[in-house]
Amino acid sequence: MKLSSITRTILIACAVLPAALPAAISHQDVFFDVPAELVSEDPPAPTAQLTALPGYPVDANRLTLVARLYLPDAAVHGSGPYPAVVILHGSGGVWSSDLIANGLSSQFREWGKSLSAMGYLALFPDSYNARGIPGNFGGRRPHHDPAQDDHLCSPNYERPKDVVAALTYLTGRSDFDGENVALIGFSHGAQTGMNAMLDPSIDLGSYTVSFVDSTPVPDTDPVEFVEETILKPVPSPVRIPEELPLPKVCAFFYGGGSHYRYHGSASSTAAGSYMMHRDTRALLFHGTEDSLLGVDDPSADAPLTGNLYPIKQALASAAQAATLGIDPPIRHHFLLAGVEHSFDGASLADEMDWNTPMESADQKAKRLCRPEVFKWLEALLKPRSGLSIEENAMTREVTVRSGTSSLLRYQWRQSSDLISWSDHLGEFDGTGAEATSAMTPQPGEHLFFQLGRWPIPPPLDDPDHAGFFLDYADFDLQ
Repeated sequence: MKLSSITRTILIACAVLPAALPAAISHQDVFFDVPAELVSEDPPAPTAQLTALPGYPVDANRLTLVARLYLPDAAVHGSGPYPAVVILHGSGGVWSSDLIANGLSSQFREWGKSLSAMGYLALFPDSYNARGIPGNFGGRRPHHDPAQDDHLCSPNYERPKDVVAALTYLTGRSDFDGENVALIGFSHGAQTGMNAMLDPSIDLGSYTVSFVDSTPVPDTDPVEFVEETILKPVPSPVRIPEELPLPKVCAFFYGGGSHYRYHGSASSTAAGSYMMHRDTRALLFHGTEDSLLGVDDPSADAPLTGNLYPIKQALASAAQAATLGIDPPIRHHFLLAGVEHSFDGASLADEMDWNTPMESADQKAKRLCRPEVFKWLEALLKPRSGLSIEENAMTREVTVRSGTSSLLRYQWRQSSDLISWSDHLGEFDGTGAEATSAMTPQPGEHLFFQLGRWPIPPPLDDPDHAGFFLDYADFDLQ
């Protein structure tokens, strides 16, 4: 099975391309609260480095986040309003060396610069410092030991509140266009995003997690303990309120698939336990060398074996969509041979080394996967312009013109009655230049034109990438 279908929405217009001017990088730190109704416990004390930030509102009754916001260059993209992308960091945090004063880590600086240069607001919330966590949260899971427990910032039920807070903040900005928003998450942040984006069909009843408990051994001195795994009740997922914009695009990099049994058995592919919201379009990314994908031996011949929890989670999502009679929200699940966890943080190889042994699998994955995200952002978030129509009075030939994006594939269609539409000139990839369609109507005939657009399909069959993009058929899912 391959989750790689693409919705081809026919649109009356396409995006206006920005002028080819160098963009000035602008960013600022902003503060916003997790909505009070979502703060179920007394807020923890924020870290000293957060309270030291100028303007940070220290209030024991509020859970106030800090976020780095990148803004588009108004000289290139106009004064807005702009579409927005919320980026959720992984367990390593968002700041370089865990210090706010150092700014974002290089990985997130790259995303901020790229997204703002493309005309998006890029918001990077810090989920840790407001909760008293100075930095790395790696290795945490539901656990009796407070030093290992993830309850304070669980990606299942606590961090999704930050998604609601970020969307609430964006809706209050006059330079946000109000509807067009996307969500990108990495590892711990990917799991956070998946839980924030549950479909309304998913039951929000009783939820449990696989909790590491500790029991003292009788008559031992000093006291010894035996650890065991039990199911422990925890809060249900947090839904995005209807009055907030729902992310139209979600891109989740190397998120965990088991969620500590938060959605039931991690090995189940049955409907009903998990599906992202039906109104989003989601991309997933995992490498075979990533322990969270759980391949037993990544160098073995296909089919690859293992727990394969992220694949099974995607299959469960597809099963739920099938019961509802809708298209699966997950449009692509990129499974990458030889690629490790956190590949998006790798440094890109020199162009001369692309598709050679000098380019590592992680470098190649980063180079090929980021553009897939940009394609979907362009297709679903960017504003659309009208078509210009010219008629030659002498020949009666009608020419329709529109700008194109190099990230999108297009198709002209025509109709004489607005009911039946036919392809005109076939599909073509945008170049960033203007596209035209011409036709001479019959006497008395009226012609109508549409321009369909969708993301250029990924290069799955490119000979340079042979064996790199895997399919579900390459895995043993019995």
